Amino acid sequence: MRSALRESHLPPHVWLRRATAFLLTGALVGLPGCGDDDSGDDPVTPTDNPPTITLTAPNGGTAVLPGAMIEITWVANDDNAVVSIDLSYVADGNATGTIASGVTGSSFNWTVPNENLFGVRVRAVAKDAANQTAEDLSDAIFAVVAASARGFVTSSVCQNCHADNVTEVFNSGHPYKLNKVVNGQPPTYPDSDVPSPPQGFTWDEISYVIGGYGYKARFMDQTGNILVTGVTGVQTQYNLPRDDLGEDGLTAAWANYQSGDLVPKPYTCGICHTTGWQTIAENGGVNQDGLPGILGTWEETGITCEQCHGAGLNHVTTQSASNISIDTEKELCGSCHYRDTNHGILASGGFIKHHEQYDEIIASDHVALSCTSCHDSHIGTKYGNAEMGGITVTCESCHTDVTSNAHLVPVDCVSCHMSRASKSARAVHQFEGDIRTHIFEINSDPVGKADMFYVDDGSTFARGFVTLDFACYGCHTDPLTMEGGGASQRTLAELSAKAQGIHN
Repeated sequence: MRSALRESHLPPHVWLRRATAFLLTGALVGLPGCGDDDSGDDPVTPTDNPPTITLTAPNGGTAVLPGAMIEITWVANDDNAVVSIDLSYVADGNATGTIASGVTGSSFNWTVPNENLFGVRVRAVAKDAANQTAEDLSDAIFAVVAASARGFVTSSVCQNCHADNVTEVFNSGHPYKLNKVVNGQPPTYPDSDVPSPPQGFTWDEISYVIGGYGYKARFMDQTGNILVTGVTGVQTQYNLPRDDLGEDGLTAAWANYQSGDLVPKPYTCGICHTTGWQTIAENGGVNQDGLPGILGTWEETGITCEQCHGAGLNHVTTQSASNISIDTEKELCGSCHYRDTNHGILASGGFIKHHEQYDEIIASDHVALSCTSCHDSHIGTKYGNAEMGGITVTCESCHTDVTSNAHLVPVDCVSCHMSRASKSARAVHQFEGDIRTHIFEINSDPVGKADMFYVDDGSTFARGFVTLDFACYGCHTDPLTMEGGGASQRTLAELSAKAQGIHN
């Protein structure tokens, strides 16, 4: 470079200016200079990071109708570009399904499956051009399930998670307090049947059957009114056969119901026959099925899960025990198993009336106990259900000091202390009805059942004990009336003398 510049024979000041410019230009274009490393390393490639994604909806705590459409939204980013989003769902922790693949944008309208799904979460997976991925899952679960405006989902939904309990309940009498007649076919029951409607009626003319499990059945016509003898002129109550009553059992029989009623009888019994009952005053004047004789509406026929546990939608949606009622106090059962608002034990025709177990137990020495102290709330006691676990605690479990008795023939505690002093459908004889009482206490004085009842303000009530004729003539025979169970004849005086030392 020096020899070239010298050969130009330029003046010194020009030569210096051009030499300086030449050196600076060489540095700018990368010519080697003093101390330069000309090893030729490649430039550093920028880092390609994986994408990020955050689901913004749905994020739990809601319920979606089967087959409905919901919007899935998300925020996804990448240092180059997010090329696609794959969407799927997981239900109950293991069931999975594809929602959509290769989605672009930031939202997608998902038509959910037309079926019940529980514990549902949506998963979103973002991909970039380098096939790197990131995913996000809904923060909390939601449900795909149908529910009423009041949040009732019905026992068919409860069964998905609580199958054993629902099976037990539907083997008891509670769900059969009211039964719809569909396509002219009689309702079905697990252990009984109602073979025909009242005389002169066909099943096509019946809308609902009241009861039919265990004791009796009554019928509603196509207007929703209850058929009564006074209007129809025929017997309108069907009493089911009872193999457990009397020496030889009782055969099925028809009986009069409300013979004195000469006008149609509307149905107002839904508070204790249905789940989620609302009167027409409460629901804005709506009649169930549009039938004018039904003065209210319900969520499900019979007494099922949500009548005791409350509307289940929040529980189904969140699967949290805190969102369902678990009430073991006897007052819950007592909301139906009573008659008198002051909880006197109403009686009629020489027997305690039916569904008064709450009134009876609060009048007894067992008032401190809850119903669930002895009963499994899901299992009945009829048709052998007690042996299947309907009774969880026996008398002997608490009354350990009563180790034996002086009765010639061993008898169970309930034979005497829970005598059939109550009547639902019919009596075996004047000392035996068809339902066991929950009074427990026996008056061991030599007095008959007339001393057990009293009249107050025109109504007949039972006292907080049963008399010896109720306690003993289910087996023994009254020598005065010759009524009883057919065993040895015993006067009330003889029974009283025996009862004084019956427990050793």
